[in-house]
Amino acid sequence: MDTQYKKSPEERTSGDFVTYTQVDYTHRIGGRVKNRFVFVCVFVASVSIGAEQVPQLSHAIFDRVLKQFVNASGLVDYTGLQAHPEDLKTYLTLLAQYSPDATPERFPSRADSLAYWINAYNAFAISGVIEAYPVKSVRDIKWLYGFFNRTRYVAGGTQLTLKHIENEIVRKVFQDPRIHAALNCASMGCPRLPQRAFRPETLQEDLEDDMQTFLNEQRNVRIDRTEKRIYLSNILKVFGSDFTDWYTQNHPVVSATVLDYLQLYLPQDDAQYLKQHPNLKIQYIDYDWRLNDQIFKRE
Repeated sequence: MDTQYKKSPEERTSGDFVTYTQVDYTHRIGGRVKNRFVFVCVFVASVSIGAEQVPQLSHAIFDRVLKQFVNASGLVDYTGLQAHPEDLKTYLTLLAQYSPDATPERFPSRADSLAYWINAYNAFAISGVIEAYPVKSVRDIKWLYGFFNRTRYVAGGTQLTLKHIENEIVRKVFQDPRIHAALNCASMGCPRLPQRAFRPETLQEDLEDDMQTFLNEQRNVRIDRTEKRIYLSNILKVFGSDFTDWYTQNHPVVSATVLDYLQLYLPQDDAQYLKQHPNLKIQYIDYDWRLNDQIFKRE
């Protein structure tokens, strides 16, 4: 049965209401029957809006979740969110119905699609933690990184893992290294989870700001001029080719290193130092897999 709810000002994209279909969402939802049910409901909801203009998917609900349960350090109040998951569940329901693949008419631009997938990844990661909470690390939820490669979530009627969303969609399709400052795997070693959802109209600015923040935190990038060594987040090692490939494609160089990319975001003095020391020793920092829970402190 389709439901309409009155929108807040920031949710209004066209008309006075958003129409969506209520489903009993859980990230363990499975089976082709469930997926087909979601597809049919999405079709009906889309038709009811009218053929002339289909509103873009609003991320305002997820924005409320982040503002309420994430602090300035990017840590999550999982205890509070587990007790009051209503908004998160509503947003997961929307994600289960709509996606750039299933309902492309709702995602008219590349920014609409990328904002959807970043928000979906972050919302799914949070919901996966809530299902298992209390835990100390996402690695405790399922052995051998099952949190990422065996837990499935529904996006536009299709069951996907976090690993698939990150590697087969966000990285492969969009090829923008700044996404590594936006995707949050619910761990201390991740970039800070922002207190706002990503929106297509401000996506470029947000990605730029988040990468700037990420690369200017001492826990992620630290230059020791005495040792002539630079300490880097392991993210820059694991996904190093994302940074160097992008740099090579967008700058007049034959080959690039991670240090070249860093120079785009570090303070002028540090950037100049890296330019003068292209062979600086790199030491990657062990990844901090502790849960990004407000009960813990960043080291």
